[in-house]
Amino acid sequence: MKKKSMSVREMGRMLGLGKTNSYWLIKKHYFETILVAGKMRVLVDSFEDWCQGQTHYKKVTDLQSDKEKS
Repeated sequence: MKKKSMSVREMGRMLGLGKTNSYWLIKKHYFETILVAGKMRVLVDSFEDWCQGQTHYKKVTDLQSDKEKS
């Protein structure tokens, strides 16, 4: 079963960002979020769409695989 949402912390770790920058991206409405039991969650599909449509931020895992290819 595919995850539908992730925590802000997970999203930040994927991009190599801290808490402040992670919430800055959310404040800019770059991807959809929902509240679950009072906690903010980032919708995975929305995050993936945003990630593919921009060039400034890269997933940490993508950067590691690029280094391994070199």
